[in-house]
Order: sequence, then C-alpha cells, then structure tokens
Amino acid sequence: MNKKILVKAGAAVAIVVAGLVAYRTFGWGSFTGPVNPLGLDLAKPDALIVTQSLSTLPRDLLTIPLARDVLREDFLFYYEQNEDRLGLKGSLRRIAYEHELGWGDQLIRMVLDQPADVALWRDADGSLKHFAIAVSRNGMTRLLEEAGKVALKDTQMRVAGNLRVDGDDVTVFALDYAYQRTMLLAAHGERLVILSSPGMLYGGADGKKADSAAETAVVGLLTKDAARQRVFHDQFHLAKAAPGGHSIAVKADFLSFGYQPFFGALEALRFDFSKGAWQSQALLDAGKLRKGGYDSGALWPVLPHNAAACFSVPADWTAMQPVLKRIDSKAPLLPLAEQMNGPAAACWYGNSRLHTPVFVATRAPAAQNAAANTDSLLGGLFAATVGGKGDAPKAAAANGATRWQRTVATSQGDATPTLAAAGNLVVFSADEKLVEQVLAVQRKQAPALADRFSDAGHTVGVIAPAALAQLIETEAFGSLPPGQEPVLRAAADQHLVPRLNALKKYPPYRMVLKQLPQSGIAWEPLEWQALGR
Repeated sequence: MNKKILVKAGAAVAIVVAGLVAYRTFGWGSFTGPVNPLGLDLAKPDALIVTQSLSTLPRDLLTIPLARDVLREDFLFYYEQNEDRLGLKGSLRRIAYEHELGWGDQLIRMVLDQPADVALWRDADGSLKHFAIAVSRNGMTRLLEEAGKVALKDTQMRVAGNLRVDGDDVTVFALDYAYQRTMLLAAHGERLVILSSPGMLYGGADGKKADSAAETAVVGLLTKDAARQRVFHDQFHLAKAAPGGHSIAVKADFLSFGYQPFFGALEALRFDFSKGAWQSQALLDAGKLRKGGYDSGALWPVLPHNAAACFSVPADWTAMQPVLKRIDSKAPLLPLAEQMNGPAAACWYGNSRLHTPVFVATRAPAAQNAAANTDSLLGGLFAATVGGKGDAPKAAAANGATRWQRTVATSQGDATPTLAAAGNLVVFSADEKLVEQVLAVQRKQAPALADRFSDAGHTVGVIAPAALAQLIETEAFGSLPPGQEPVLRAAADQHLVPRLNALKKYPPYRMVLKQLPQSGIAWEPLEWQALGR
C-alpha cells in the first residue's frame, strides 16, 4: 500500500463527508430571501469534486487504511441511508408511479453513477451546506419533457422559472422532496444541473427573480460549449479533462476559517484518486511566495516534538497592515508588518486543548537587531488585543525571553494568554505552558520536532494520529460530563473510543513540499512520509 495515502484522510474525509451528505437545503415555502447575502458566488465554490462516479467515492475513500479503520462500514451505511437521500428517492418514486413515468430511480442514478462536477459552498455557520451538481448524460430531453407534464399537476414538483440557453428556452423545476427540502433542476441537451436551494438562483423579495450572476453560471453549466461548462474548474486551475477517478479540491480560505489572506500564496489543497491510490497537491502562487518564501527551516527546530498536528504557512505579513491600523488608528503598530519575516506555524498538542494552539513566527534580521523597539510594538499589540483582569500587561524578561501575560476569564475557568519574544522568535498561545515549551526547545532544553527528520525547510506539516486522538478525546469527553450527559457519554464510550484507539496505532507523518512553482499559479505535489514513533 502506498504510504503517501495513509494520513491525508483527516482533511479529505471531513470535506467529502460534508459534501456527500449536504442534501440539507432551505425549503421553498419558507424561503424569503437570496442565499447570496452570505457571499455565495455560483462561479466560485469553496470546494469542488470532479468524479467519474459519485456513488463510488465513499468506497474509494475507505481504501485509505486510516479512513477504513476510523470510519468503518458505518460511513457507507450512513451515506446510503441518509434521510434526505431516502426522502428524495421516495418522492421520485411516488411521482413516477402516480404519473406512470419510468424514471423513479433513474434521476438519482444519473447523478450518482455518471461523471459529475459537485460544487460546494459554506453556509453562515461555516458548514458546506449548499451544493450544485452538473452531469452529462443522454436522455435528458425525454426526462425534461416528462418533468414539464408532471409540474402542471403534481404537489411536489412545479415550474420555478425559465432560462435562455444556446437560444433555447429551458424550464427550471422546483422539487419538494422532504419537509422544508427543495431543490432546483434544469436540463438542456445532455446536461443536467441540480441546485440544493432555490435561493442559489432566485432572489428578490418574492424569491422568483433570478440573480444575474447566478443565472450566468447556471447557463454556462447547461450550454453545449465545453469551455463554458468549466464554470467551477478555472478558479481551481484544474486540467481540462476529468481525472480517471476523483479529484477533491478545497480552498485554503475555507480550511483556514477565513484567515487565508494572511497566507495568500497557498490557494487550495487537492486530493486525487486514480489507479487505486490517493495523491495530494497544493495550489501555490509563485508571485506571492516571493514576498516571504516558504522555507520553514527556522520553525521546526523550535517546535516541541510531541505535536498532534502542526502546519507552516507562507505568511504575507503586509496583509497585517489593515488589521494593525484598525487596532490603533494612530498607526504606531504598523511597523510590525515590516519587522516579521518568513512563514508562520500553528501547532496543536494532545496535552493542551483544541482552542489553545501555539503560533510561532520569526522576526526579520533588522528587527532582531532593534529588539527593544520591536518588543515595544509587540507589547502594544498584546495590550490592545488581549483583554483581561487587572492592570495592563507589563513586559517581564527571564531566560533570554520577554513575556507579556494577562489572566482572562472564560467559561472553562481562567486562562493566561502569553506572548513571548526571544531572539528572532515570536510565540503566542492562550496556553502559557505551550509558550514555555517552545522557549525551552529554543534554549536546547527540550527535544524539537525537527529532531525526527532532516530537510526541515521543505516540511510543511506534521500529523501524529496518537496525539491527535488524545486531543479529540479530551475535547469530546470534556463536553460530556457523565453526571449531566449520561446518554451521550455512553454513546461516545461505545462508538468514539474504538475509533480513537484505531487512530492511535498509526505513526506520525510529515507533509513535504519538494518544489515550488517558478512562475504563475500551479499545483505542486505533496509527499507524506512516515516518522518513527
């Protein structure tokens, strides 16, 4: 088995699970406004699946040993027995039976068993809730004619509007398939497009006027022009031809919870399945990389060795300027954007919490030589952004490092956010113990992540399944006190613990980016290499 595919399931599975069960939509009747105020652009999805067969994707995911051990067959059962999918199947069967049609299950097979593009957008809560599916299949004309007849006399299917495609009038149908679940369908020639919510196309006060940009995107998906059908592909820089199996591309902005402007050189991640194996790639912008580079060699030697997950990103420090200006309108903090240098790292540890990662960055040589001025700016930034109990934080120097701390009351008790500067290093965490661990590593008093591998400059990530399982267990059971949540606690003991135990048996892996693009925007392969325990 190819070792490169063992660990990437963590990101890929989460995205695919969200995508494949994203049949949760707004109801037509309760819909009172467009989805587009959320920033949804039909030409720019947050994630894209290009597949030869959507129905085989869950099973192909389980070819990854880690995914098979953690998800097990329950994953396939949930996907196949999802209530929205069953509701859709039941609605189509009823319509076909009552109107003497032959496509009760045909529509679902058309979508799941044919080459398709599945685009996904996040909702206001951050989940990938909205989707569009574009399929090419013979027989669409007959299906469209039958749907038009049904829409005139069925309670669950009706005409929602019309589009003009290649000089032809195309009817858009609304299908109610469950309680407050409605999707749009439109077919032209051999093309079928499905939208998970009427609001993705129709807006306005009456919910019936098509949004012009959304209409242009849907028309492009329905047209006979192959170049215009690539509505979703261009922003992901995908090849013209679909891969032999599956490609899953996800924007870095979605994975980073909106912080991607701070590392704009990394645009997306991609996972490809072909010939029985998964490969992963990163989409990088060479022009933006030149600003700060992507050599992480200075970071891994100062990061504690037992990380659950740790990633470095090519930081664009100039992107801090608007934020620094908002923090202090008089702009004394603006020089900080010029005094930081190179990539930054974010790391989670099994002995800490999910909400308390440690962030590590480096200062430029000129800033290090003027450390007193830089320390003053860092102290000002900490005082302006970290509120808490007592007086304003004061700098405390010890063991070659300057620290700023404040006690902050949280729902889980008091915390002590800590910012520290030592030499060219800047460290922050809401867990003061993690900051002290980083400083101890810098002083050569504790082992570093870099002790476990060479070629640190090309390492962009490390995942340790055992430590990650410990972190997940802490978070899960911390929110399920046995005295208050006995049922959920028992369910976690029965179902979650065995999966975490399966996760713990895997060794750590590191993600290696061997080369960077010379120019333009390009996909570069990521390698996964096993590390010793």
